[in-house]
Amino acid sequence: MGHRATYVLVRDGEWRLYYSHWGASGLDVHLLDGPGSATRFVTAQREMERDAWLDDVWCEGAALVDHDARELLFFTWHLEGYVHRRAVLTVLGRTWPGWRIRWAYDGLEDVAAYVGADPGLVRSARSRADPEPPATAEPEPADPGEESALAVTVADGDGIRAYAVFEEELQDLLDRGPVVAGQLPRAALTDRLDTIPAGGLHVDTVRRRVCAWTLLYFAGTAAAGPRRWPGWEWTFWADRYEEHERAAAGALGFARPGLRPGAALLAQRLERLGERDPVGDFARLTERLAAQEGGGEIRVSPWTVAHTPTTPLPEERARLREVLAALAAE
Repeated sequence: MGHRATYVLVRDGEWRLYYSHWGASGLDVHLLDGPGSATRFVTAQREMERDAWLDDVWCEGAALVDHDARELLFFTWHLEGYVHRRAVLTVLGRTWPGWRIRWAYDGLEDVAAYVGADPGLVRSARSRADPEPPATAEPEPADPGEESALAVTVADGDGIRAYAVFEEELQDLLDRGPVVAGQLPRAALTDRLDTIPAGGLHVDTVRRRVCAWTLLYFAGTAAAGPRRWPGWEWTFWADRYEEHERAAAGALGFARPGLRPGAALLAQRLERLGERDPVGDFARLTERLAAQEGGGEIRVSPWTVAHTPTTPLPEERARLREVLAALAAE
């Protein structure tokens, strides 16, 4: 059990690596109060040797705080769609003034590369393995309001068609290669999605161009597209879904939720996760389970105690609440 997170602190030309067994589920909350609070949280966690990285299977979130360059680089599995992600990035832009805020589209590999660590330290056996043969069955149609959907547009000699489909990862669609243009089910045809989905793919068979964007991340963004698309032009749009709309030329539109729902969600998460003690919660859980087993011993990993909550300064929390209130009014 756990929600493992990696943290890197860069200061005075040096970097240090930290670990929390429970930090990933609240990684956004631990950053919201600004660089001072985030730095105190990071340095309260367990410091690791500089080659003791998690890999990309076990790490559910990471944050790098560079005081020298005033840069924050992060990712987490624990965001609830576009509304949550947009609110987090908007708040960080206000509570980290003068800092560059970046999403790690290559996940943990981006963080390791930032400090010059060997990327092999964070690549799991699954990541190093040769890719499996691509799927050939039609992707499953998705409801246009489903946030986990993927938007796909195909431009060919007959115009532009748009689809909403389910696939476990955007990479799975890319790995199908150019044949994906002919594998999309008619039942998935749409011209509008009622939310911003998890990602999208644009395939232009005339210009031999493929473009993708994501709200999540996938390893090897620079190489992911060309792997199955030899001779095609590859463009990664990061999270800029607007580029997809422009490429679709009216064939696909996305609904744009306002900031108020995201502000409310962050306020709720702040109350629920802000100073929670997951180590204590887990200890109480194991005690209850042991009692149910008649008092027997339950053995747990010693890493489950690797998390230390911290408390922001009153003025940091007050500033954050002002930002959330302003966001809710926009």
